[in-house]
Amino acid sequence: MQSETATIRLTQPPLAQPLAGPWSRLAYGAAAILAIAGVFTCWCDTPMIWDGAYQFCFSLIQQKPYFYLTRFHSFVLWTPMVLLSHVTTNLRVLKMAYGLPFTLAPAASVLMSWWVVRRRAPHLILWAIFGAAAAPLPGQIFIINDSIFQQHMFWPVFLGLLVPLEWPGMIALLVLAVFQFSHQIGLVLLGGGAAAAALLALGDREYRTQFLIKACVAFALAIVALWKIFHYPDSYAQREFTWEAAHNAWRWGVEGYPLRGLELMWAAGGCVMLIRLLRETPWEKHRPLLGILAALCAVAGAVIWIIWAADAHKWTTAANYRRWVVPLSVPFYFFAFLDQFFKAGKTADLAHPPAVRVGYLMAATFAVVLSIQSVVWVHLTRRLMRDVETYPAAIVPWRTIAWTQDTALYHWGTASYVFVLEGQSPRHLVLDPEQTDSRKQFDILNQQPPAIPLSSFTAVKPTPGPAGWFDFTQMLKAIDREDRVQKDRMQNAK
Repeated sequence: MQSETATIRLTQPPLAQPLAGPWSRLAYGAAAILAIAGVFTCWCDTPMIWDGAYQFCFSLIQQKPYFYLTRFHSFVLWTPMVLLSHVTTNLRVLKMAYGLPFTLAPAASVLMSWWVVRRRAPHLILWAIFGAAAAPLPGQIFIINDSIFQQHMFWPVFLGLLVPLEWPGMIALLVLAVFQFSHQIGLVLLGGGAAAAALLALGDREYRTQFLIKACVAFALAIVALWKIFHYPDSYAQREFTWEAAHNAWRWGVEGYPLRGLELMWAAGGCVMLIRLLRETPWEKHRPLLGILAALCAVAGAVIWIIWAADAHKWTTAANYRRWVVPLSVPFYFFAFLDQFFKAGKTADLAHPPAVRVGYLMAATFAVVLSIQSVVWVHLTRRLMRDVETYPAAIVPWRTIAWTQDTALYHWGTASYVFVLEGQSPRHLVLDPEQTDSRKQFDILNQQPPAIPLSSFTAVKPTPGPAGWFDFTQMLKAIDREDRVQKDRMQNAK
């Protein structure tokens, strides 16, 4: 009889409460805010930042989605863009298809998390919003980064480990968990999720069987992730897996404005957690004060990040934040676990107005900060192209755009971005800021037969690829003419 009951609980958990209206409005409202910000960010070409333009060009030229070693998520996400390049040459359409899977990931994370928790624990959606909008925000500007995307995809999985589910939901989350095999951080995330589910099983007799099963499944997936790390080694990750690299990433990507803002967001989350825990206790009267304090912390954190976002020189090394995104997200995972651990099996609290307001503040902060950075990126791009287009030669030395130092344009990917901005027939090659890399670009130009340096480490044919991307022949002819003129001048000077 006991076994039969356990089976029923595993397959069809009864609803503990009706759909909570305030939480539902928060979920859809926050997702809408994040989605609007994602579309605007993509329209501003922000996915082209740093490595983005290079991977976009590579995908179009090779006619296969770019992916690095076993980080397969980009292959899945960019296959539609590559297929679309066969039916349109509109760069705006292709760039939107390239960037939207990443810029809409935070909104998708919130919506999928809501689908998971809406029936059994709607209050947990607040932590998914913290996790999607606050935790990765200082590094979100590196739009196409795999570890930040993977973090977004894990929140529905993590919340699914904390609440009873029916079989369709468990299968859907199991499929979504496959994304955790893309990057090494999946081992940490899946292991943490397994531990959370196992601890919940200790405190919830009603659904203990399901929590134990989910803990075992998550642990098994973590073992698979560990097996993948050893059997399909990631050379780049191995180089970065050192104390020195971690310290440098912390120094350049976390310290200062990013950490100060995040500490205030942690404080806001802590206040909300206390609001939840103090319900029906002698200290319940302090909940309104905690709500005010949570809002003030959220607003203060937003102000710090807005100041940071408005100055291109302040976030030029924000790409380094990605290496710490998982540890810096742990407080929000912990709050979600505590919320469910102490509320499991009980009727959940109605949406407390201050907690709901903080959820909207998180989404709005994300939208404002990322939009400001995107506008700054547009201004940088326009100035870059004014200088490049007015330069009299096809090869543009870095000193022509030396003002880009200490901005996101001070990067080897800028040469590829100029190709994108000039269309299917690029006219200018921007040399890399590092002299060693610029020499490698010249070596690629001078090899036989001549090639075009998509970067200092990637040579591509000057003729269009299978789908007509890109045609560098006119640019190469211009470089040859300029080279002959320069040699004639030198000869005449002698």
